[in-house]
Amino acid sequence: MKPSFKLLFRWTLLVFVVVITTAGCLRLGNRPKVPPVAGVFTTQTRGESWEPRHRLVTASGVGSLGGISVRAVYHDPQDANATYLSVAGAGLIYTYEGGRTWQQSPVVAAGTVNAVAVDPRAACTMYVAHDNRLIKSSDCTRSFQEKYVDPRPNAVTSVVVDGEDSNVVLLGTSAGELLRSTTAGTSWSRIYQFPSGLSWMVVDPTQPKRLFLLTARNGLYRSQDRGLQWESLAASLQPFSGGQEITSLQFTKDKSNSLFLLNRYGLLRSLDGGTSWVPLQLITPPLSTKIYAFAVNPLNSREIYYATASTFYLSTDGGINWVTRRLPGRQAVPRAMYIHASDPRTLNLAFEIIPSR
Repeated sequence: MKPSFKLLFRWTLLVFVVVITTAGCLRLGNRPKVPPVAGVFTTQTRGESWEPRHRLVTASGVGSLGGISVRAVYHDPQDANATYLSVAGAGLIYTYEGGRTWQQSPVVAAGTVNAVAVDPRAACTMYVAHDNRLIKSSDCTRSFQEKYVDPRPNAVTSVVVDGEDSNVVLLGTSAGELLRSTTAGTSWSRIYQFPSGLSWMVVDPTQPKRLFLLTARNGLYRSQDRGLQWESLAASLQPFSGGQEITSLQFTKDKSNSLFLLNRYGLLRSLDGGTSWVPLQLITPPLSTKIYAFAVNPLNSREIYYATASTFYLSTDGGINWVTRRLPGRQAVPRAMYIHASDPRTLNLAFEIIPSR
């Protein structure tokens, strides 16, 4: 005999109640995901308050930089208001207004930007390491010309303009090759071979003949003759565990041969151009917490800032005492920290979105 409709209803209701009781709650649809907040923030109060600098002007209207993941930040040594961002999946984004508004390069709107080098003597002239090629603009990013192409994918990793001669350009590759041009990028010759690929390369702005570069597996190198000869700095960093796992360098002008280095150990300082290093005394013990970014006032090296995933730290006495504050951003970690070159009160912080699992 078939069960009645009322009996079936009772059994269905009982099963429904058991399921709800077991699960603890009933979810009517998925909870909406909260979008990440990244981009660039600025503070003039040493981190007490942060202002988003997210106004992105495009051909289709005004957008936001808040959902964009920043990979690296580059500066124009002649113009303190000119900053360039390497953005994940979106090529090159730049500002000529100190971050008040941003624009996306229509020529470099996709792919990977590995490095940007602005000529310190020629306004609006810059080189961009874009995927497997080097491109050059002489009109403030309105147009670019291809200057070097490598058949290997994502091979061009670093580029700098010589500290004394704008015709001399150095280019590094993922295969460890260092190329040199004396014709502003028209022709190239290989001048050095490193044991592993080049990650980045910088010219010391206080000593134009001095360069530093980081290799993928063999650590930090220094040149004192504009990139012709190189010496490994592995021995001077060996006392610090993880010393060769370097994130960035920063130079200061208030003391001769002064530079700071961020690595897995923590923050280190050199007063002899990188020959020897001493650790700063941070609140976070060495190797205990990852430091994502740091900045030092180039005119007052006692003013130091650094950031972990969630906390902002500042010292005004060279690292003796520290103050902690909360960071802005959401589902993002600091990628680069930089002080405005002509207004040291202005500190900027660029964020990278944490990849979803």
